[in-house]
Amino acid sequence: MGLILAVLSAWLLGVWVSDPAVWVALLGIGIVAVVGWMDDRISGSVSGRLKAQLIGSLCLLPLALQPVPVPTWMNWGAAVWWVFWGVSAPNVVNFMDGIDGLIGSQMLLFGVHLALLGGDSGLARPLGLALAGACAGFLVWNWAPARIFMGDVGSGALGLTVVLGGILLLREGRVGLVASFLPLYPLFLDATATLLRRAARGERLTDAHRQHLYQRLANGGWGHARVALLYAVCAALGVVVAQTGRYPLWPAVLLAYAVLILAGGVLLDRRVPLPPRP
Repeated sequence: MGLILAVLSAWLLGVWVSDPAVWVALLGIGIVAVVGWMDDRISGSVSGRLKAQLIGSLCLLPLALQPVPVPTWMNWGAAVWWVFWGVSAPNVVNFMDGIDGLIGSQMLLFGVHLALLGGDSGLARPLGLALAGACAGFLVWNWAPARIFMGDVGSGALGLTVVLGGILLLREGRVGLVASFLPLYPLFLDATATLLRRAARGERLTDAHRQHLYQRLANGGWGHARVALLYAVCAALGVVVAQTGRYPLWPAVLLAYAVLILAGGVLLDRRVPLPPRP
């Protein structure tokens, strides 16, 4: 709870936010944070957590759908996308928060990304600076061997915060949708590939597991610090690629994804086996 409060407090103290849609978005993040805090203390139901994330993502819609008038059918399509993104991002960040320093370093780099691409008069840059500063302080204590941990309250709320950060970048019109979220690709590529692999193996997707690439590497002898550093390097590559926004972006995006896939394929050898098929 302390990390997300530090991020949002520093941001609000650094800028004067007059847009009601931003305050509604912050309310949604607060709801997800409170439910996550309760879940950390008294393990709650999956359905209760999903309901809170759905409410939180709906709170982002006034901000996400505000920039330009579009036909009604496009607004409905965009609304579905942002609700999906707002529910999936907290879950992905929570799933990936399994080893010391991984999520803290990813969020720090996403904060740097927001600060670099945000405009001088916009809200993305100060949010990015607050996020990077809070995560840098958190990493002092969370890097392997960790002495403090993020918990559901931190991971869930930060997942929704990065969606807010990407929306703010899009509203400023400085980059497109892909570039806005590109530094998060190590987290989402790992989570998506693992989900698809488990579905292909006929496993129940709601069951707990340790099949993510980062888990298999950490358990296969790499350790927490080296794996977190690998993912940080891949996220930093995403930050660099996103800076090329005024040029055709897709070749650089494909290169960034290819680097992570190649790294995973090379590193994930027979010493880190999958569990037997159910």
